[in-house]
Amino acid sequence: MTAGSELLFVYGTLLGQSGHPMSKLLAEHGRLLGEGSIRARLYIIDDPDEPGQNFYPGAVPSAKASDQVCGELHQVLNPALVLEAFDVFEACAPGANEPYEFLRRPILVTLQDGTQHWARTYLYTWDVSEARHVPSGRYTEATPDIR
Repeated sequence: MTAGSELLFVYGTLLGQSGHPMSKLLAEHGRLLGEGSIRARLYIIDDPDEPGQNFYPGAVPSAKASDQVCGELHQVLNPALVLEAFDVFEACAPGANEPYEFLRRPILVTLQDGTQHWARTYLYTWDVSEARHVPSGRYTEATPDIR
């Protein structure tokens, strides 16, 4: 890994294929290392600020090996710029209202070739009892029309 870089696992809006402006920021200041998964459960969250209007993914860590969330592992080449912007986007930057809905935390990522890497990802922290679980762990399969 390049000095001054950081590994980041993304699984939803930040995926390269999402076309979201934040995913473009990652593409401009990062390098895709491969597809992989984390041990977590994926949920589709109904935005409490726009009920029924806006949906987004949230991953919650799991102890069960069968719970996997699929995504991409990126090497972030300019962490100060990218992660600060992502923290603002995920509403967990200093000064954001607490409790934070998402937090950037370390997690073990298993790439498709079986190699494992510690990376950071944005994990969901709020209640998921009303959220829709995505058993496949693939955001793009569950919500191909949601970005």
